[in-house]
Amino acid sequence: MSADHNRDSPRLFLSEEEAAAQLGIHRTTLRALALDGRSPLERGSGVSIEIRRTKAGKPYYFVRVKSGRRLVASKAFDIKRDAEIWERIQKHLVETGLPLPPPRTFTLRKLVTQFKIARAGGNPHSVDTDVNNLNALPANLLDRPLASIDARDIRAHLLDQLRAGKMPSTVARAKTTLSALFTFAAAEGLLYQQHPVRTMARIPELGAPALRPVSPHSIPSPRIVASALTDLRERRSDIADVFEFLSLTGLRWGELRALRTDALSDVPFPQLIVERSHSDGYEEKEPKSWRGTRLIPLSPRAVAIFRAHARGKRPEAYLFTNRRGEQLSVGVVRKFPLGFRRHALRHYAASTWLRLGTPVNEVAEYLGDDPRTVLAVYAHVLGDDQRRTHLRRLTVAEGQPFEHRARSSPDDRLSGLGN
Repeated sequence: MSADHNRDSPRLFLSEEEAAAQLGIHRTTLRALALDGRSPLERGSGVSIEIRRTKAGKPYYFVRVKSGRRLVASKAFDIKRDAEIWERIQKHLVETGLPLPPPRTFTLRKLVTQFKIARAGGNPHSVDTDVNNLNALPANLLDRPLASIDARDIRAHLLDQLRAGKMPSTVARAKTTLSALFTFAAAEGLLYQQHPVRTMARIPELGAPALRPVSPHSIPSPRIVASALTDLRERRSDIADVFEFLSLTGLRWGELRALRTDALSDVPFPQLIVERSHSDGYEEKEPKSWRGTRLIPLSPRAVAIFRAHARGKRPEAYLFTNRRGEQLSVGVVRKFPLGFRRHALRHYAASTWLRLGTPVNEVAEYLGDDPRTVLAVYAHVLGDDQRRTHLRRLTVAEGQPFEHRARSSPDDRLSGLGN
């Protein structure tokens, strides 16, 4: 508040940025609002703009908005145009309860640009995911006025993504990004229509639980893993060691890439200390684990691989490196495909532990997952023993002579069929 104002009638002068913030709209909307040519007093008796002066004689514009006899809003502005824009917005809010729609020239593309700028300082992984999802929006949708975008348009786009072969989980993340986009638009005062994502008709494929059981077909068998590693070892034994270590520890790629030579604890028994994760192209961070740092007991073979790659290296050096001694990158291992996804080795490790009888809570601890996640993702593995027992019963039953199995007994009668 200026010191020049009369004490009996204090005034607040607002810059364009301050006015936009207090109005709950974006500055571009503030600038783009066009008046219809009539004076504020001609547009209704509930609004008035007065020219007043400070003690120093500087003019300012004082706006009052009434609903009936009740004063609902008042503000002071240095610039008449800002006062008239604010007056128009407040009047519209009083009459309709809705913000003014953005101009037709404000397209979805412009909103996407503003959203990307606003999110630029966030988590790098999340930012990249958002950018990729927004880049998938078709040009004909991006070039339409924001005010014309509704739930049907967004639903059609997501369905197109599913038809194009994208995984439901990928499209579900795209839906999350678009929901954040329109929530941002609403917060900036740019969304006149209903939220297109929140009001969208349900897509069944995206409504499934986030934790889906892993398909048995996506977990390679011990024979397939052994065969793939044997073939690879003839070409690059160091890369074969990397893949084998993944199959023995269940590490995520970023966690393996960040391992140092001091990550092995021998007391009271060999355990791997997992306390970092370093995905390619991003900063090193804590592992993606609800517990943070964790310990994984190592088998003799895993210990042998660790010691072989740590030999001759200084403490804190990267455990797995390329041939130049530099930190291993995903580009190197991608040159040596195994015939199945690299992440399948994590599933292979988890299913191996569970089949050996390791309790679910321990497997979850070694994986850095919640026990509920392990139960949901590996449900079919946990039922293997019951299935084997059932199969043994079937085998025993079928091993009896057919004539014996076909022989009638009192228990063969079915209700309602008589003797």
